[in-house]
Amino acid sequence: MRKLLVVAALALLSVMCGVRLSVVNGESMAPNIRAGDIVMTISVPNQQVSVGSILLVSEGGRRLLHRLRRIDGDRLWMKGDASVSGDSRPVRRSDVLGHLALVIPTSHIFHAMRAAARFTDSWPISISLASGGGAIAELGPRSTVGADAQGRLLPGGYALWSITLSACSASGSSCAANYALRLDSSALAPLLPPAGSVGTASQALARALRIATRCQPLSGGAWTDASDRFTGEWSATDLASGLLVQQSGATVRSGVRCEVKATLLGVPAAAGGSLELPLLWGPA
Repeated sequence: MRKLLVVAALALLSVMCGVRLSVVNGESMAPNIRAGDIVMTISVPNQQVSVGSILLVSEGGRRLLHRLRRIDGDRLWMKGDASVSGDSRPVRRSDVLGHLALVIPTSHIFHAMRAAARFTDSWPISISLASGGGAIAELGPRSTVGADAQGRLLPGGYALWSITLSACSASGSSCAANYALRLDSSALAPLLPPAGSVGTASQALARALRIATRCQPLSGGAWTDASDRFTGEWSATDLASGLLVQQSGATVRSGVRCEVKATLLGVPAAAGGSLELPLLWGPA
């Protein structure tokens, strides 16, 4: 009974003080904050945020722990300590969930558990790349992180593909206003499990991915984050669009280099599955 009272009192105190405990999923704040660390944040009035502070914010339906680098009225521009460039979109003051108060370094436990969990016997994710409407797409090399010495994939491991995208590069050719790299919804839909069902291992795998995309001009310059999506959270609208990258015709005439990163989440039902992500590049 006493233990229950203590737990209830701590829970009530957390609610009253706006204390929130979160587990970090990602390395954007490395080396000071690593994937697997537990962070404590405390809610603060929106007017009291300051440049340089680390904030937990709500952005695009996900929670993000980044450092505040610039304030522009109601807009807050954030940046991960491990990132060369800042976040591509600002958040609002109303999106702030809390200010970092404490980091509990538990990442070593996280990585030890991940290394002990052998997920499958081979790398199960590949991509196909098609283009249309006069656009050109070239699939470059793939790099992988997160397999053990025997090549078996671990939860949290990922594959990273380099893709070169261009269009209307021939002399005198005309460009569309915009071009888009998408997951081909017509080819992807049959790979997903039926509504309300986990489906086969491969279908569960299709719902167990985090797909992040970033691009830069072929001429060089800063990388720009284009998308960061969790397939387990996709709605019917997301599946119909499948949008990963959108670039203007003027930009793609000179060509862009994009990286598509597919991270495998630790979903037991997906063990042993395999999946080919169908990508399509062309006029938006």
